[in-house]
Amino acid sequence: MDFKQLETFITIVKTKSFTKAAEILYITQPSVTNHIQALETELNTSLFVRTRRSVTLTQAGNIVYKHALSIMASYEEIINDLDIYSQNIKGTLNICVSSVPRKIILPNLIEKFTKDFSDVTFNISNEDSRTVIDSILVGETDFGIVGLKISNPKLVYTQIMDDHIVYVVNKNSYPDLNNYSSIKLDDLKKDKIILRENGSGTRQIVEDELKKHNAMDVLFDSVATIQDTDTMLELITKNVGTGFISQRMLSTSKYKNDVKILNIKGLSLNRKFYFIYNKNLQFSNVNKIFKDFMLDEIEKLKKGLDINNL
Repeated sequence: MDFKQLETFITIVKTKSFTKAAEILYITQPSVTNHIQALETELNTSLFVRTRRSVTLTQAGNIVYKHALSIMASYEEIINDLDIYSQNIKGTLNICVSSVPRKIILPNLIEKFTKDFSDVTFNISNEDSRTVIDSILVGETDFGIVGLKISNPKLVYTQIMDDHIVYVVNKNSYPDLNNYSSIKLDDLKKDKIILRENGSGTRQIVEDELKKHNAMDVLFDSVATIQDTDTMLELITKNVGTGFISQRMLSTSKYKNDVKILNIKGLSLNRKFYFIYNKNLQFSNVNKIFKDFMLDEIEKLKKGLDINNL
């Protein structure tokens, strides 16, 4: 069975004529007849009752007609979708991300997307998670990737990956302890902690966990507030202070061998990163394509196809 045969069959039903069908389809009447005969042979049934004056469907023909319409509708939908993707799609995507996904997640995704849609440009801004969410809500930004989830009925969150926040000190600090050794929460009181900025997902998770243990006082002697993880790590290597940092970010940093990770007993600092958008906003074609692309990539990651090495 091919689509030309189905198209011919449907056209005959609508026009009630082999001759008119041939005219509409710009083919010869013998070709119309051949299409129907081939279809009848394949389905092993008669589709039409033909008289001198009319062409009517058999009972089997009615069944085939119903399904033929459905098949052709699906076929046209496929063609339309392919047309959208094959067009020279142009536009600008406004994406706002927090610092960790900007370095860990986004570059691989943009590289893959631009291979298929080279005329799409990106306007990427780097903000803390709360600012990203606010920007999405007011429509200033099309999409975001954040490490913090704030419930709002307008927002759609799709989890991308997990992360773990680790406590990092100068490699010469705590000389009696090895990498990944455990310390008590009270031990942090003697450290000068470098904090991420207010609104940072990293800081929010750390503060929420400390509040559970009534231990916010360990942050009272913080020595600095910094937006950039690499700057924080550089200061830690210079023994200015200690800090809570994304383990994924640390693994890619040039300073990873100059610091030491210590586990803090009782603290659970796991978190997730999310792709977010405002479901109430009207999307352009390029926005729809990017959203579908992102959801498809995320689904691949869930199935274990770590294609972007995220």
